Amino acid sequence: MNNFNELKTFCDEKIKQFPQYLSAYRREISAAKRYYDNDRNLYQELIEKKETLSKRYIIPFLLDLTTEVNGLKPELIQVKAGANSPDLDSDWSSSGKEKIQNYLKQKYGAECFAHVGTYSTLGPASAASDLLRIYNIDFKQSKEFTAILLKELSWEDNIKMLKDAYPNQYQFYLDHQTILDLTPFFIGKIRQLGTHAGGVCLTPKPIWNYIPVDRVNGEIITAFPESGSEAVLDELGIIKIDILSISILDVIDDTINMIDQRMFLIEEDGKQKVVPESYLDKELLKF
Repeated sequence: MNNFNELKTFCDEKIKQFPQYLSAYRREISAAKRYYDNDRNLYQELIEKKETLSKRYIIPFLLDLTTEVNGLKPELIQVKAGANSPDLDSDWSSSGKEKIQNYLKQKYGAECFAHVGTYSTLGPASAASDLLRIYNIDFKQSKEFTAILLKELSWEDNIKMLKDAYPNQYQFYLDHQTILDLTPFFIGKIRQLGTHAGGVCLTPKPIWNYIPVDRVNGEIITAFPESGSEAVLDELGIIKIDILSISILDVIDDTINMIDQRMFLIEEDGKQKVVPESYLDKELLKF
């Protein structure tokens, strides 16, 4: 098979026996044409590599160079422990992120779209700081006191630490003990709501039919959190979609726009790429 037409004619006839592989075959035969267009004999190259050919490709199978086809179906290679529902991630430029979110709202309805809520909780330092601020205690002294408190210790252990190692801060505690002894009642309580950097949820009906919701800056958010340490939405079967804004994609967009050359869409190694004319010229020099 010295040219593309011979290869394609043979494979077109053979694929009729294996209609389940037709879609994958069409992608491969399109890529095969590029070999012959660049004066490379794909058939001969496959014969030379017969012993190491992957069984996931259709053309070698049709040419009887491999005995079976496998690996066509996508495999689940990673999933977080205990996950019940899929977690869909996608990366976009900053402008693309907003466009995708607006598209989802228009397509599925704003009432079926919600940002994933985030919840900041009070620790010993933040709870004590808020109480001291409310009661108009001197800001500088309050900051010196709360800066010593450790999040991983209970309130009682924090006070014991101050008594043993920080006499000035412990005296501040004694001077304002009536106020500061209220701190344990606020530790762990939600201080403020926010929205996840890119997480959104889509539901078939208005989302409040499935879970409670809240609002932040006018946007609907889920009233259940979802993060690396909490998976309430996952446990309830609500699928979270991460629409992330990646700054390097903006750099790539700007770079492409700065290139004063014609751009071409090519397929290489099974992946589509946008390349400038100079890339094609350079590749052709290899043959």
